[in-house]
Amino acid sequence: MKLFWTGTDSLMLIDFSMRKITKRPYWLAFRGIVRLLDFFIEGHYCDSENVANNIRKFGTRKPIKILHDKVNYPKPYPKQKHEGFNVIYYNPKTRKDKEFTWWLYGIDIIETVKKSIPYVNFIELDGSVEMSKIYPIANFLIRPNRHDGASRMRQECDINNIPYYWTYTNPNAEDCINSITNEYKRKSKLQQKQNTANY
Repeated sequence: MKLFWTGTDSLMLIDFSMRKITKRPYWLAFRGIVRLLDFFIEGHYCDSENVANNIRKFGTRKPIKILHDKVNYPKPYPKQKHEGFNVIYYNPKTRKDKEFTWWLYGIDIIETVKKSIPYVNFIELDGSVEMSKIYPIANFLIRPNRHDGASRMRQECDINNIPYYWTYTNPNAEDCINSITNEYKRKSKLQQKQNTANY
């Protein structure tokens, strides 16, 4: 038997201080169960090096292998013409612990960015949207996570040649703003050149 780890579950092995007090006994018990299972399992599978580091810090005795999840949208989509500059971001509304979700996905960072760059369009994604309709019109992804695994959405942006600001720890609002504005300026210059060439 092997254990497979993604993002949040591995973080809880080394730090659950950001969780609600009522949730902490659950995660403490979770750690105890994992310590017990570590005696019997063959090893651990993780979806990223960041997650693997959490397992190492926890003190596993078994080997760790990085094995990426398959992405949901493995092929690129043709770009579609659209108005404005579209910035997409993920905010899962189905999570019960909203304060933790806000912290984890850097929604406070995103809100700061949205106020600082009012001239771009921000598209919130909560996991319910068909991404084949989003990737063709997306110009940039922001994912200022305070902890993350491999991130399917980030991998799918690579496939679709969509630039991004992505962190798996320590996001910074100013860096995120600079990343968006630089890409916005780059795209605007390209558009101006195309318009000039068409005359």
